Amino acid sequence: MTGLTLPEQGINSMDTLAHALYGVTFFSRIGLAGCFKKNFDGPVKRWNMDWTIFAAAGFAVLPDLASIGIYFLNLILNSQSPSFHHLPRYVFDLYNATHSLLVAGLVCLILWKTWKPLFIPSLAWIFHIGLDIFTHGHGRFQTPFLYPLSFYAFDGINWWQNPWVVAAYWCALPLLWAFIYFQRRRLI
Repeated sequence: MTGLTLPEQGINSMDTLAHALYGVTFFSRIGLAGCFKKNFDGPVKRWNMDWTIFAAAGFAVLPDLASIGIYFLNLILNSQSPSFHHLPRYVFDLYNATHSLLVAGLVCLILWKTWKPLFIPSLAWIFHIGLDIFTHGHGRFQTPFLYPLSFYAFDGINWWQNPWVVAAYWCALPLLWAFIYFQRRRLI
């Protein structure tokens, strides 16, 4: 089995980290969602005590961890090298399900009806899919966002082949953080 090279592993980890940071930035109490008082109950005293940070980050990385992450974890636990070149069929079945707006939307709707405090952090899952629709082009990892009704996938720009896409989404984060900071100061 051919293993990933260090740059490929690093780039994929950067994508997962970016999803987590965007999830926290938009869908946690310290992020944009917390700028609107009706969405959450009270201000955050300490960031490490805010469960919405961990919930939003978890939902943001869920689509990748619940598909390819399961396979890679299994390989690592069995002392094998992770590789994108020999993925079994179940990884793509899980990828299709976890990257479906229909599946994610249903889960978010169930959370809204049954456990409202988790609803806003769960929207990070939908946001992840939205990002992937436009940053995954033709190939094995296109985003079938209408699965299981359809396998249609938009032919986006492969972020792993276009460094400017990676640079853009990393440069946007500090701008978003500055916006949130000044939005909060305006509301105080």
